[in-house]
Amino acid sequence: MLIGIEKRFIFVANTKTASTAIERVLEPLADYRHGGSPQRKHVALSQIEAQAPQVFRRAGCGLEGFFKFGVMRDPVQWIWSWFRYRKQPEVESPLPPDMSFAEFWARRDWNIVRANGARNLQSEKFLSADRSSVLADVILPHEDVAQGFTAICEGLGLGIPALPPANVSRQKSPPDIPADLIDEVRAHYAEDYALLARLPDLNLKGMEGLRRRINS
Repeated sequence: MLIGIEKRFIFVANTKTASTAIERVLEPLADYRHGGSPQRKHVALSQIEAQAPQVFRRAGCGLEGFFKFGVMRDPVQWIWSWFRYRKQPEVESPLPPDMSFAEFWARRDWNIVRANGARNLQSEKFLSADRSSVLADVILPHEDVAQGFTAICEGLGLGIPALPPANVSRQKSPPDIPADLIDEVRAHYAEDYALLARLPDLNLKGMEGLRRRINS
């Protein structure tokens, strides 16, 4: 997570959504980086005030004073990306090279279910702790990340180059995921799909709010 106090932005680093590329662009303009371990880098918006109170004391406001944004990916594509990533032998906690996606899904490890039994969802990065409200102003769909990020940077007056286009798969159902498993995967991520369905209206309102702030 990156926080720019002068420009009043918070970038939420979701996993497998081009967050590292965005951070490389934004980092010179950020006053605070909540980084280090993956758990710190990918902290949820609902936790950041408690974990970095000094930032908000310096800013003189809470979350409501910042433009908050991040990226979400189609959940099937998202977990498929995790699966492919962990098939690499050099990564932390690699999967067996001969493991199929179906076997990976049946294993229900930390990519899929947390230690406390809760589902590992992208949406938790952007929602309040009780999941009753969206804390982010804009959540970019992964397939539109380059164009959307450019619009946000222009709105914030950051004066930075456009993000290079992300390597985005256009496949709705990645190869090697059995058709009878797709519905199970989608049901597991039903809350993420519900939030994705809200993004057109959410992002329209969020960008309108950003324009009003800049023009005020």
